[in-house]
Order: sequence, then structure tokens, then C-alpha cells
Amino acid sequence: MFLGIDCGTQGTKVLLWDAENQHVLATSFHAHSLLNERPGQKEQHPADWLNAMRAGVRDVIKKTGIGHDKIIGMGVSGQQHGLVILDQHDAVIRPAKLWCDTESASELTHFLQAYQSVYGQSLSADIGIPVPVAFTLGKLLWVKQHESAHFDRIDKVMLPHDYLNYFLTGHFRTEPGDASGTGYFDTRQKTWCTTVLKLIDPGLSNKLPEIMASHQAHGFLRAEAAAYLGLSTGIVVSSGGGDNMMSAIGTGNIAAGQVTMSLGTSGTLSTCQPEQIDCSGFEDINTFCSSTGAWLPLISTMNVTNAINSYRQLMDIDIKDFDNYLSASKPGSEGLFSFPWLNGARLPNLPGARGEISGMTMANFTKPHLLRSVVEGVTFNLCKGIEIFKARGLVFDGVSIIGGGANSRAWCGMIADITGLTVTRPAVPDAAALGAAIQAHWCYRNSTSHAETIPLSQLLPEWLTAEQSETIAPDPVISKQYRQIYQHYHAEVDKRKARYLDESPSE
Repeated sequence: MFLGIDCGTQGTKVLLWDAENQHVLATSFHAHSLLNERPGQKEQHPADWLNAMRAGVRDVIKKTGIGHDKIIGMGVSGQQHGLVILDQHDAVIRPAKLWCDTESASELTHFLQAYQSVYGQSLSADIGIPVPVAFTLGKLLWVKQHESAHFDRIDKVMLPHDYLNYFLTGHFRTEPGDASGTGYFDTRQKTWCTTVLKLIDPGLSNKLPEIMASHQAHGFLRAEAAAYLGLSTGIVVSSGGGDNMMSAIGTGNIAAGQVTMSLGTSGTLSTCQPEQIDCSGFEDINTFCSSTGAWLPLISTMNVTNAINSYRQLMDIDIKDFDNYLSASKPGSEGLFSFPWLNGARLPNLPGARGEISGMTMANFTKPHLLRSVVEGVTFNLCKGIEIFKARGLVFDGVSIIGGGANSRAWCGMIADITGLTVTRPAVPDAAALGAAIQAHWCYRNSTSHAETIPLSQLLPEWLTAEQSETIAPDPVISKQYRQIYQHYHAEVDKRKARYLDESPSE
């Protein structure tokens, strides 16, 4: 039996995986609170993650009634980019700043300019990945600028998944997938980037974890952590990784040809590649490493389920009626377009953008068409990412849908029609937690094998490799209609983008 632990922004999901029978035995979820007292601040107490992990582990054991001695491995999936700092006594210095924290925007901008000035080229050119405000780098710079006493106490710099693994094993290590989202990691060479670290602080390189290969076990569950969780000591703890990396594993996205689309509060697209891709001219692509030893180019957008829920709640449409309303409308919403930029926009990158509805007529201004228009707007924005991937030469023939949006068959069918790709709705929706459990199985097998590294592909559940989950093929007639609607929509997006860019100097 293997535990998969997904420590996300909203809470921690724990999943118990029977690898032999390829079956999820139980799941549990416990929420985290959020510190949000200043504009841009998004922080959490790492102690809350530990409490949620403990509650979840004890919950799945209670639900199944299995003995804790049956669990032989565990893996951690963590929300990417967060900053956890410890002092020399391993005490957490301050709350963790999360991926969605934007307080560091100005510090990051100034640092990127300084880097260009000192080294003669951009940071992204040196490390092979663009560095947005979500990355860990900006948060570290913010602490140095605004909390210098805290910065001076730093003995260890970690990501959320690193912190949990450190608690579990006592080993200060990380793996390339999650590390590639820090902003100070060379994604080509899979090493810490010394030029970045020296410019921040000459002693910083000694405060970062050792980099290990993703197929290796991070360590073994130490006695104190075992007692805290109610588990046996000596359980193999996998290398773990970021939630996007674990979700890729949990949907079988471990080789070229597949895309994982996450439909949550925000949306992501990721596709596995055997080599790092050149993102020059494609700044929307986050060229991450994967947690399988390969690479995981990823594109993200904002305003997905939160935008749809805003429309749905305004119109008093219950979630159970969501698919019925979509089915009662037509592709293109009879000319009604929604630009769902309720929190600004990313893809297109317009932080100051505001949402709009256009093309309203007496015929189309109805609940079904208005709901469909926002679902189409969200989907058109996400599918722009697929267009960007294809422009970079990436090829794929299917897309796996995860996140809350995967519960809607009508929405998944719309995605198939818009993209022209076969859509898969995985049998296990908790892709990140499942991916962590599968990776734990992989690391366990490699830790007990004296032969060459066992390929991860050999350990994927049959219902992932054989596509036994539900699949939805595109409708050729509707796909043809959507090709024209999609082009029209993005022509309107380009007009608005030009307007915002023209207005930005005077803002």
C-alpha cells in the first residue's frame, strides 16, 4: 500500500493506493486557512500542512481498517513555488509565501533588470525558463527587502513539498521538477544557478537542498514523524514533486503525445517532453522539468472555475443543472462572447484587464447562452495554450482533464470539439495525490532493486496506459463550427489586448 499526499493551496488530500490491485482504497481532505491581510499577500503556516497531513493519514487508515504495517511507501505532491525558510534550529521563521502571493512584483522586476545589467543577458536565457512573480525567487527577494532580520536567520530554503519531505525523513533534499519553478534553478543542467544566487546573497548556495534524481527515494520515515502520523518507521518516502508534476504522473502524461488540462480556480496545460524545449519567443510557456527525469512544458491561465461560478451564482444556476444549461445552448452562444478576466488576465498577459460581455441581442441574452459564453471564453483562453504548444512544434493526440471541471461531461465534450483532440476523464480525479502514490511505488521499487532503474511506465495502472477511463471524441461537424468561432473570439481578444497595451503608459 502507498500513500499519496497532495498539499495544495486550499487543503491537503491524502489517498491510499493499493498498487497490486490498482485500486484507490480511500481518500481524505482537510482544509488550510489562508493569511490574506495585505494587498497581494497569500501566506500559510506550514504547521497547518502537517496537521492536515496527519489528519488525512489517520482518516484513510481508519476508513479502510488496514494495519499501518501494510503501508510501505508514501509520496508528497506540493503546491509549487512557495517559500519556506528555517533557522539553524529547524524552526520555521515566518509563514510560507505561496505561489499566488504577488507582494514581490516590484522586487522581482528590479532584480531581473539588475541581472541583465550585471551579466549581459536575461535570467530566463540563463536558466531556460521565464520567471514570473509566482516563482520562489521574488518571494525570497521580498523577505530580504522587507524582513531583513528574518532573511539573516535563514539556514534552509525550501519549497512546500521539500519541507514536508524534510519533516518526514530529516534529509534536506529536492528533485528537479519542483526546483525548476524557483527561478534560481538551471532547467537545462538541472543544477542550482550560481549566478542568480550570488547576486541575491553570496552565502545562499549553502542554504539550498541537495538535488537528487526523481526516481530515487528521498529517504525513510523517521521515528518522530512516524509517531506523529500513526505509521511505522522505515517507510520509503519518494522524491515527490510539485502538484503539476504529480498530476502529470497521475494522468499517465509521462511521454510525448499527451496533454494534461487542469480545470480549477486557475487552469493549466502540461505535456511531457524527452528534452528541454527552447522557449525563446514563447514566454507563456513555463519550461519546467518533470518529476520523472524528463521535462514538463506548462502553460497557465487565470479565471477558470471561479469565473464560471460567478456567472452561475449570479443567475442562480445550481451546479447539478450545469450540464443541462450547456446542452440547452448552441456552439458560439449565438454570437455572445464573454471575456472572463475577473481577476485580470494571464494568457493573454494583461494583469489590468477587466471582464467584458459583447454581442448581446434579444435572442442570445438568455441564461443558457450566457453560461455557455463564459465556459467557451474560459475554454478558448485555455486552448490558446494548445495553439502555442503546437506553434513550438509539440505534437499530441489527446488531452486528460482533471480538476473540478472534469466533473462536467458537457464541458469536457466542448473541449474535445474546440481542440479536435480526444478527451479523457480519468477514473481517479485526484491526479496529484494519485501521481504521488504512483511515484512512491516507483521510488520504492528502485530502492529495493539492484538492477538498472525501473521505468515508470511499467508501474502505471492499466486503466491509464490502456485508456480505460471515459473518453470523448470530438464531433467533426461541431469542431468545424468551432474553428471559425475560436478565430473570431481571439481576434476580439487581440483588439482588447491592443487597447490595454495602448492605455498602459498612462495608467
